[in-house]
Amino acid sequence: MRHAPVIAGLLLSWLLGAVVVRLGLDWADTFPYSEASERRYLGVAAAALLVAIGGSVTTVLVVRRRQRRD
Repeated sequence: MRHAPVIAGLLLSWLLGAVVVRLGLDWADTFPYSEASERRYLGVAAAALLVAIGGSVTTVLVVRRRQRRD
């Protein structure tokens, strides 16, 4: 039960990363295909990884800080 907040935070972070991919690709596909399309796709992937990894790191840091107070 002690690991539940970490697991929940990690799952939520990666779920939000997946949402960023879905919305970002929907947005990128509104433009006609061109050489810039590949850069848009890479930008979407980078944003999704930033959300997922950043959220994961934040989750671990927040849980550690709360455990130190207890």
